[in-house]
Amino acid sequence: MGRTRREKLFGSILSMPTFNDDNYNLLLDSQRKHVRWLIDQGIVEGKGVLLIAGGVGEAYMLEDGEFADLAKLVVDEAKGQTPTMVMIAELSARKAARRAQVAADAGVDFVLLCPPHYSLPTEDDIFLHHKYVNDRVDIGLVLYNSFWVMPQPGYSFSRALFERFADLENIVGLKWSAPSIDQYVGMQQLYGDRFVFVENAPFFSQGSKYGMRAFVDVYGNVAPRLSLHRIDLIEQGKFDEYDALYKQLWFEPVYGPGGDTPPANPMVADGPHALILLKAMGLDAGPWFPGQASPSDAYIEHYKNLVVTSGAMDWVDWNQSILG
Repeated sequence: MGRTRREKLFGSILSMPTFNDDNYNLLLDSQRKHVRWLIDQGIVEGKGVLLIAGGVGEAYMLEDGEFADLAKLVVDEAKGQTPTMVMIAELSARKAARRAQVAADAGVDFVLLCPPHYSLPTEDDIFLHHKYVNDRVDIGLVLYNSFWVMPQPGYSFSRALFERFADLENIVGLKWSAPSIDQYVGMQQLYGDRFVFVENAPFFSQGSKYGMRAFVDVYGNVAPRLSLHRIDLIEQGKFDEYDALYKQLWFEPVYGPGGDTPPANPMVADGPHALILLKAMGLDAGPWFPGQASPSDAYIEHYKNLVVTSGAMDWVDWNQSILG
């Protein structure tokens, strides 16, 4: 018997960059090589999910044809070895459903579905947006609690909304962070039997200790050994080791002695931040799409320093020559 959708949503939810040239043409051959390399390194079912056209991969900026090409590519290259996911961020529920159908037709397993980002939607608006897609497309839905941007800073999915989501059969999980630790852990305790909670920007092992078994991952694009090691520590309940690793790689470089707090540099989406980080670790996927402002030189230098001082480079196995 094959794994259920819930069982497939496990481990590293690996958000991949979209490879493109200086004119923003997709480099599909490079994309394929990167996908196959990740699978060959062990990012397979039971260890992770390949997220293409996600926040790191210019989800907000992709045209319809580009989205369709990427959805087809990741399924073709995964060859059933690794579950697949795409991200959809649309104001229109109809367009979101059309894109979800494109993904379903390609054989994608999951859609990371963003709430509508417009001026102060009500909770009814948020629910109906997700219900519209749920009712029209047979594909696993992972919702995104992006409380820092929508519908107004500080809003977060309420318990009442969780109760309504629970009745929508295609909803499998949530890309989860919350404005308070009470809600972050509390919703997992209340609804962990119904939804898979995918940690977004985890803080030490606090989510894993309470049952979260998946995490959004960027480092895994170049350091899949690190992703697999994190998964092993979670599965074995070695939370002290997990915390020590987290402290070394993500906490001390910023908050420890001599920590290098990043300069403020707000960005419209995740792409520039992630591409700067990956380039510092040896993967150059090309420029971020227009129009997104370039971060400051100080911001870029911060991330170059971070990956060196943290020891993250010790986990990197990627080499740009893999692209040929």
